[in-house]
Amino acid sequence: MPREELVKKVKVSGRMFMFQPCVGNSKYPGIISAALHALPRLGVEPVTSDEQTCCGGFLTFTNVAQPTSTMPAVARNLCIAEEQNLDVVAFCNGCHTFLTEFAHFMNDRPPVKGVVNTILAMIGREYKGTSDIYHIVEILYKLKDRIAERVKVPLTGFRLATHYGCHYLNGFKKTAIDDAFMPTVLEEIVRACGGDVVDYAENRTCCGTGLTQVILHKEELSLPHTKRKLENLNEACADAVVVQCPYCLAQLDRMSQKLNSRKAGSFHTPAIHVIQLVALALGVEPAKLGFDAHAIPFNRFLKKFEQTPRRDGINHKDTKAQSGNQTAEVAA
Repeated sequence: MPREELVKKVKVSGRMFMFQPCVGNSKYPGIISAALHALPRLGVEPVTSDEQTCCGGFLTFTNVAQPTSTMPAVARNLCIAEEQNLDVVAFCNGCHTFLTEFAHFMNDRPPVKGVVNTILAMIGREYKGTSDIYHIVEILYKLKDRIAERVKVPLTGFRLATHYGCHYLNGFKKTAIDDAFMPTVLEEIVRACGGDVVDYAENRTCCGTGLTQVILHKEELSLPHTKRKLENLNEACADAVVVQCPYCLAQLDRMSQKLNSRKAGSFHTPAIHVIQLVALALGVEPAKLGFDAHAIPFNRFLKKFEQTPRRDGINHKDTKAQSGNQTAEVAA
């Protein structure tokens, strides 16, 4: 259940800095594209910058660099938002974790902040710690009533499972706006879009990405774990599983493809980031949401979506025809 005392602290501004996740942009560009098209429909102007780099988390948790080495990089990224007087919105549980944790560490330790700023001074920047950092799920939850009011294509009849991801719920037990042991924020966003929430036994288990070959080279542990979750999604007959992190999306999506190719099962439940789902419900054309980049095709999902009545009375197939054969686009 949402912790209202923490929800009240979430501030939704008219302009917010979109922190682009490297895993998202390299594998699933539709995440940021969805934000750039959907958030203006909710009264939020999304701001991005070509100066932004990786959050530094990947270098830290793979032990490629020490936290003290990546801290100036984190501070520099946050400076980009600070210089525009903007708060930061993260679309990845990992980005949210590292930006928040490193910012907290620097803000609470003036000597560390001083060392970081000595380094930043070499490039003419100074970290002040004035920008708040939010997860996109926190912003969308805060705007859930507005989402419900502005939905153009209610996802009526869609059976949608949810997956939160370990880093947000378990890593932020004290600050996450939802109860780590009984979360409902994603479910409420799904319902605001008009979808039906489908429960499944593996709902709160890890997707397994922390054990993949990308980090620990423990595929023999990761794949059976992920396979059990995917089998459970099959049993639930979900049209899609809604995630809030591109790492989780990649694990559920690409491991489905790997297991299928090894004839270890038949897994065809597409994984969709929550901002992509909201964008669909708000009437953003599917061609703008990067579904072609997903390993598990969205053909069945989008066929069902095309048949879903729109509130404005326009047949969705007409809007699809107008878009032609566009490929997934990412606004600059």
